[in-house]
Amino acid sequence: MFKKLAWVAGLSMLLPITAHADYRWQVDGAFSRENIDVGPDDGDVDNYAIGGTFYINEVDTSKGPLGEAAFLDQSSFISAGYLYTDLDDIVEDLDGDTYGINGRYVLPLERFSLIFEAGWERQTPDFSDIDNYSLGFGAYVTPNTTVVLTYRTNDVDDSDVIDAGDIDAYEIAVEHLWDLEKGAIKLRGSYGLISVSDNDINDGDDIDTWNIGGTWYVNDTLGFGVDYSRFDNFGIEEDTYGVNVEWFVRENIGLTLGYAHSEVDDVDVESDKFVLAGEFRF
Repeated sequence: MFKKLAWVAGLSMLLPITAHADYRWQVDGAFSRENIDVGPDDGDVDNYAIGGTFYINEVDTSKGPLGEAAFLDQSSFISAGYLYTDLDDIVEDLDGDTYGINGRYVLPLERFSLIFEAGWERQTPDFSDIDNYSLGFGAYVTPNTTVVLTYRTNDVDDSDVIDAGDIDAYEIAVEHLWDLEKGAIKLRGSYGLISVSDNDINDGDDIDTWNIGGTWYVNDTLGFGVDYSRFDNFGIEEDTYGVNVEWFVRENIGLTLGYAHSEVDDVDVESDKFVLAGEFRF
């Protein structure tokens, strides 16, 4: 893996240098492998993802870290993506596809900017089709701070395997970037409430989720991140700890390497996940 990163970095030295490589399009790809230990058994989950983003206006990359260019430029965009999931030896071997589209529109006002978001996603595991819908509303309360409230719901096709019930989810998320003399610090946090009705699994009890994380950008091209999340479902708590490094080997080529470890309290279940992702801007 590290040899591959070194090869990409070496190849980038042959590419022409462009100062402030503003962009309108972005193409993303990612691979992840997660090993899940359930008592004496274990299994692997492989994910292969590809996606693209079109920005309504050209994104200015001169305002700070390249990884935060769209955030700092208060950009509006439309994204689409596809994810293939391969589960081996977890209950049974299952494959699934996920695809969807989402977007954000930022409306500049005199003192702040309003944020409107919407998305649709379809998951197609072997046993059913699941449509997920989301709507978000928020604002840039400062040029470097966003607050967004999101509502999500889903529609599950009739299935003889599971009864997912009706799911309504609410989340409030905050992001803020501090610009330092050298580099920057990005902090993010969210709280979510998932309401489940007619659910045979947890009798309709609500589910709480917490997420907090940050990235220290040493300079405009290199950042080190940490994340923590908790998923509380009917007395079962799952904690996830993650680290990642983000590196733009060129102003239009970015790589991300990440690792996450999850544990379920009072249950002998653990997982380790490795992620390698890349993006190309033009």
